[in-house]
Amino acid sequence: MEKKDIRLELLMDAGNGAQSAASMLINEFAKEGKYVFIEPMIPAEISPPKRTPHSMSGAIVRTSNFEISCIGSSSDLMLVEHEILIDRRLNDKEYTKDTIILLDAGDERRNKDGYQAVYNRMDKLGLTYVAFNLPDVCKSIMLQLKGRGKNMVYLGMLTAIFNSNYDKMYHFVKTSYKKLSPEKQDLNCELYKEGYKFAQSEIDVRYSIESKRDDSKKVFMDGNMAISFGAIDSGIKLFAGYPITPASSIMHELAKIFPSYGGIVHQAEDEISAMGTVVGSYFSGVPAMTATSGPGLSLKQEIIGLAMASEIPAIIVNVQRGGPSTGLPTKTEQSDLQACLYGCHGDNTKVILSVADVEDCFYAPHVARYLGEKLRVPVIILSDYATSVSFKVIGEPTQNKLENIDDINDDILERFFLTRFKEEIPMVKNNQSIPGEQGKERRVTGLSTDGDGRVDFSSDAAIDAHNIRNQKMHILKESLQKPEIFGQEEADLLIVGWGSARGVIKETIDKCKENKLSVSGLHFKIVNPLPLGLKELLSKFKRVMTVEVAYGDRYKSAPFARELRNETLVDVESGVCEPSGRPLKPDVIMTKIREVLS
Repeated sequence: MEKKDIRLELLMDAGNGAQSAASMLINEFAKEGKYVFIEPMIPAEISPPKRTPHSMSGAIVRTSNFEISCIGSSSDLMLVEHEILIDRRLNDKEYTKDTIILLDAGDERRNKDGYQAVYNRMDKLGLTYVAFNLPDVCKSIMLQLKGRGKNMVYLGMLTAIFNSNYDKMYHFVKTSYKKLSPEKQDLNCELYKEGYKFAQSEIDVRYSIESKRDDSKKVFMDGNMAISFGAIDSGIKLFAGYPITPASSIMHELAKIFPSYGGIVHQAEDEISAMGTVVGSYFSGVPAMTATSGPGLSLKQEIIGLAMASEIPAIIVNVQRGGPSTGLPTKTEQSDLQACLYGCHGDNTKVILSVADVEDCFYAPHVARYLGEKLRVPVIILSDYATSVSFKVIGEPTQNKLENIDDINDDILERFFLTRFKEEIPMVKNNQSIPGEQGKERRVTGLSTDGDGRVDFSSDAAIDAHNIRNQKMHILKESLQKPEIFGQEEADLLIVGWGSARGVIKETIDKCKENKLSVSGLHFKIVNPLPLGLKELLSKFKRVMTVEVAYGDRYKSAPFARELRNETLVDVESGVCEPSGRPLKPDVIMTKIREVLS
């Protein structure tokens, strides 16, 4: 079956290697000239029991012959290890009547009722499914590997189903297992070969995508990896953090490579200590960054407030996950916006920028350094779980090796719809020296001070400090360009989003154009402050609604809708606002658009 765009899923019990097999597959897809986008599915529990819904692990892979901007809405093919996993996955409703499910029936003899119930469910939903049993030779080899290796059988099957190059994949499998003993290496390769042969003869499903050769340099990375590399390239010299899902892999990546570039990784005893280390480092003139997720952000707020009051830069990466509280550690959400905006007590003057994709993740630390050091304020980079773990093949980022922030390229600023500051930035404290400068000693405190840095509790000093801190934010506001628009600047409906919503908005507007619907899209990367002229821009559309992975209903506006209403007094509706833990889907937004326009 020739297609331009295919989405597949490989679902197995946690620990059985589904993500490893999927990574090998998309590496080969990428080498063949296909565009790829992968979203790992990771259970929240550590080593959950096998054959339970909580053990579902794997990957969603989207591949096409054109640039992919999101993971899409539904899967064309699902290859599933057993009946419990497909029963759990069907609850997410990411299938259509054309979805084909390949279900391993190896456990059916001992779980007849469970399999029959799933068959009945798939029949009722009108889904096409193929129940298969692996050949005895595969089972025999897996016994020698103590039950492991089924992922290599599935990789062989997928290689055949997608008409990929058998020999190249075989070589890739062999080199991937080079750390194993020669015997285990050969057994895994044998399982791959038997899986390929089995699918060739027994599975009557084939897909093919026309490849497009591109000789430009490409790299394959996920969002957290890109942030790690970007931090190094942006000139950050210290990372302080505390492990928390899904931000931990930033620290893991930096721990491996940062010392080679003169950087220091400090694993602090808690989130508060990590935040204090960043502020202390920046006070001494050394650019520093921390990374966390929702619960950790809550703990950091007091010291973020100290950085605001004392005019010390700080860079905080917040990789959002489902909340509140512990919530959904391995699911995505966009619900931390207002915690970032208003989490500190008193007036909040900090910059919040968001990342739309893996490439943004690389350049966000550069922009955060520029804004933080110029304005002397905390800068929060908002990512989310989906962006952090989603792998994508991208053009090799331009290395900047930034030391002095004045040397930042305009292209990087423009990527975040920002122009270089033209005027001097006022400061509450006139003396912004770092320790050790002769004759420039200064007091740093969270208390109210005058311009000389002396503690001053007078009304005049308090009002002056508030005015100056907000004037800095106004200078940034005046430097922001018009956010990115998809479609016409006047239409019946405008859908608005921020951060990782960009790809979904773009794909949705493309579908609207195909269907001749009067709909445009608007996407923000810097979400605090918002740009000038926003009221005039939104007023050109008959209706405006947001799409957010955050809660909203007819009585309660979703977070970004609330901020836009507050900023513009335009009736911004909470359109698609579902904190389901899954990324936004173009098809769901299209359904909402048709409902609104009707």
